[in-house]
Amino acid sequence: MQLTNNEQELLSSYQNWLKKYNLSSYCNAYFIFKTSMLVFQVWNLQKIISETIWLKNDNEKWQFYIKNLGEKFSKYFSLEEILKIEKDFVLKTFKEKQNL
Repeated sequence: MQLTNNEQELLSSYQNWLKKYNLSSYCNAYFIFKTSMLVFQVWNLQKIISETIWLKNDNEKWQFYIKNLGEKFSKYFSLEEILKIEKDFVLKTFKEKQNL
């Protein structure tokens, strides 16, 4: 399964947002086509703070799994909602450091 054009644009805008605020050295977001997984990673120095994996199912919905909590949730989101959740987490984590 692949990202739709709209989803690709949204992910690209999120990646550009990370670059704009110099957060690329602390955050990463990428899509793995083979497994239909969207991965968001946030780290501080060399320690991972969060790794969130979003799985795209046949209904074009996204289900998430937070790796560091070891729990799986059965709630579905649009990519717009996912990016807002991830952006809010990054802002909360790096607000003081980056003066955003």
